[in-house]
Amino acid sequence: MKKLISLSLLFFLLGRVGASSVQAQNSDRVSGQILVKFKQGTSKEESFRQVRAQKAQVLDKLEVLDVLVLRVPKILEGKVISTLARNPLVEYAEPDYQVEAFFLPNDTYFSQRQWGFENTGQIINGVLGVIDADIDVPDAWDIIPGGVKVAVLDTGISQNHQELSSKVVNAKDFTGSGSGYEDVYGHGTHVAGIVAALTDNNMGVAGGCPGCELMNGKVLNDRGSGAYSWVANGIVWASDNGAKVINLSLGGSQKSLTLERAVNYAWNKGSVLVAAAGNSNNPSKTYPAAYTNVIAVAATNNQDTKAYFSSYGSKWVDVAAPGEYIFSTWNDNSSPYNPQPECDLTGCYKYASGTSMSTPMVSGVVGLVWASPYGVSNSSVRGRIESTSDKIVGTGVYWSGGRVNAAKAVTP
Repeated sequence: MKKLISLSLLFFLLGRVGASSVQAQNSDRVSGQILVKFKQGTSKEESFRQVRAQKAQVLDKLEVLDVLVLRVPKILEGKVISTLARNPLVEYAEPDYQVEAFFLPNDTYFSQRQWGFENTGQIINGVLGVIDADIDVPDAWDIIPGGVKVAVLDTGISQNHQELSSKVVNAKDFTGSGSGYEDVYGHGTHVAGIVAALTDNNMGVAGGCPGCELMNGKVLNDRGSGAYSWVANGIVWASDNGAKVINLSLGGSQKSLTLERAVNYAWNKGSVLVAAAGNSNNPSKTYPAAYTNVIAVAATNNQDTKAYFSSYGSKWVDVAAPGEYIFSTWNDNSSPYNPQPECDLTGCYKYASGTSMSTPMVSGVVGLVWASPYGVSNSSVRGRIESTSDKIVGTGVYWSGGRVNAAKAVTP
């Protein structure tokens, strides 16, 4: 099924900005930063002695995973990793890779612009849509509105947006950003709106899981990138604080034992993890999406075909959801990307594309299923999501399941 993220938002900056792919290069690493796990039974004093011997400094500790985040001279990074990996007291040592958002920036607005929830043939970006090429969310709302915590691990969530401020019940910054857990970049606010914006309130947009609450875990900095260690920390925090769904619209090209252990920890605590497959338009795996205990999500367009940018691969990508020209909440009009958002008295909104957008589509549906009779366990929820997805002719090589269908997923 699947398999860290050079923590770049899987909110692939497409369109005017240009699609980006994650390459396995040293530039994918957090410069001068590594992760090390000492073997069980090694004392704190001995661990720190070994660290000092490498002229390294302890920046942080991922307590649950028992992993140290070390600062080392950039020129010695490879040597220190090799030396520690050979140390009989060390379980593993690895780079701290970067991740990025997979995004391509590009109820008042529901019927006209939110085609991914209900496609009535609207014209989006000059393209006539195919009726029902959507995830059938309104039909699911008639059955169940949801009601669980969804953690959005991203660039933060706007604390002032009227569609979101009342939905956030917990927030924490893992980046050390001067802006705290506020969203300066815009990506996290867009993702959060797709998941759970206020719905049926005669304003703005609708969220996929109206009854869901949001947890704001800032694991990407104000430029939309971050460290695997930040993401791993966020995953543990989310699962420890009751998140039934963890949305990861981000990813990287490199495997990481630390990231995978965080994923498995959250899964074993009962969370469902949903991650973006990437925007490289090729079958190269991204992480954490490609890990076994994660639902990997590709993107479709309003004509019910694979979005041109979406990564794919039926051996590791599980499902798909709308991800091209998705209209949702935005932080404000100071975004670094054009076009600038549309703003009214409730806040700002804009279109964006990427598997960063298709991922929260799925997370919203996961939230609905958790609140349905099928929400018995994370494995039953995941099974329901995948088994009720709609097969799309000609996409069998792209993903193993189909386009997620909310109505089918919650209907007895």
